[in-house]
Amino acid sequence: MKKLISFMLASLMVVLSACGNNASGGEGGAAEGPKDLVVALGSEPISLDPQDASDGISLHATELIFDKLVTFDKDMKVVPELAKEWSSSEDGKAWTFTLVEGAKFQDGTPVNAEAVKASFDRILDKNNKLKRRSLFADFIDNVSMDSEYKVTFHLKFPYAPILATLAHPNGGIHSPKNAAEKGKGVSKAPVGSGPYKFKEWISGEKLVLEANPDYWGEKPKLKSITIKPVVENAARTLMLETGEADVILPVPATDIERLKNSDQVAVNMYPSNRNLYMGMNTQKAPFDNVKVRQALNYAVDKETIVKKIMMGNAKPTQAAISELTWGFSPVGTYEYNPEKAKQLLAEAGVKPGTTIKLWTPEGRYLMDRQLSEFVQANLQAVGFQVEFRKWEWGAYQDAIDDPKSGYDLFLLSWAVPTNDADWGLRPNFSSDGTNNRTLFANAELDSLVDKGMKTTNEEERKKIYAEALKIIKEEAPWIFLVEMNQFIGVRKNVEGVYGSNTERLILREAVKK
Repeated sequence: MKKLISFMLASLMVVLSACGNNASGGEGGAAEGPKDLVVALGSEPISLDPQDASDGISLHATELIFDKLVTFDKDMKVVPELAKEWSSSEDGKAWTFTLVEGAKFQDGTPVNAEAVKASFDRILDKNNKLKRRSLFADFIDNVSMDSEYKVTFHLKFPYAPILATLAHPNGGIHSPKNAAEKGKGVSKAPVGSGPYKFKEWISGEKLVLEANPDYWGEKPKLKSITIKPVVENAARTLMLETGEADVILPVPATDIERLKNSDQVAVNMYPSNRNLYMGMNTQKAPFDNVKVRQALNYAVDKETIVKKIMMGNAKPTQAAISELTWGFSPVGTYEYNPEKAKQLLAEAGVKPGTTIKLWTPEGRYLMDRQLSEFVQANLQAVGFQVEFRKWEWGAYQDAIDDPKSGYDLFLLSWAVPTNDADWGLRPNFSSDGTNNRTLFANAELDSLVDKGMKTTNEEERKKIYAEALKIIKEEAPWIFLVEMNQFIGVRKNVEGVYGSNTERLILREAVKK
């Protein structure tokens, strides 16, 4: 009898165990709740303060934590977010936004006109020394509260791309309470009003965001999103194939075709307005000579980069901004002509064997190290001795932000999150541009960029930017390389992940089955 009872108890345990497995996801069981999503990126964020972040990896994360007044939809049209409607004055110098009511920050404080004003006052204050101050301070004079849910932006002049600029990820609205308490510390402990909130960040290992159950908009469909930095291309691909990661970016060019044949993985391509370039320190010899800068452009074989390194997944740059960016005009690329390069170098008095330094990140962009090694070989073929150094992304950003660090050439890229030529050119090529790491200065170009920012007629603006792009090509502060496509690897049980033209990894709508 005892044996029979023991057998019955054991059988019952097996049944209960099977039921438990089904309830947590076994075939035929009850539906699971929201799941955890793991995202493997080529590097980790630098800052979670959208007003102080200048790298795309950081903005992938802040877009989940913070809401903006307006945002872009999948078709790059400006649509409401925290602002449900807006209007402008007849002279175009005042823009009034009416906010949704009932939205709260992740600390429970209300999203209202006072909070919007406080957030923009923070970035406009030059004493805060935030990296993205010029994005807004160059055209916003001040912000005023009209009522609890109505706020007005007073501009220094009519500014055509104001809505597109407010849709930039750097327009994320902070909790005033958290910003006041944390100060600069918000970069490691952010509070916004977005669908996911900060949980923990172990540098070099993972950043964890958890669902905000009190989100005012459409509720998040995941329990959490974990972002892991994985520099090695092969490791990132393996994580996707084994299911250790649900999403990876970038997908190595060498793995794209193979992964497309997988029954577990999808590789999706999204056109991007990101241009990859090799910047030159134009204040250092020999790069202070325009003939040398042009020579370097002739020395680099862009077609081979596209075909052999990018495996056809890019195209040679036709201007300093992408053809997807408003205001683009095709001023043309430098042909591959190493003999012309040698001629220009000789005319500039550059002796064969001259040593220059080339720096590159690894894992940040599609095939970045391999591309940089190819450029190194091209430049050595026309007579330079090229010292090559690869960097971890965070340290690299710090180094190229400091002209005294000793860089000559550096691989970098620029996507235009506003999708407007103003923010493609102003930060990179204005004499006082916040991202002008080439230290390039040209008075005529400064005048054109300023004029383009202050002109509201679209046809006139296009003509201004066409002229500006011609000057940039001729002066060649960059080696103009390729216009990128964005490849995102996704497990087939994940939906709602996509890339934007501005090369944001959009995860707000992600769901894992």
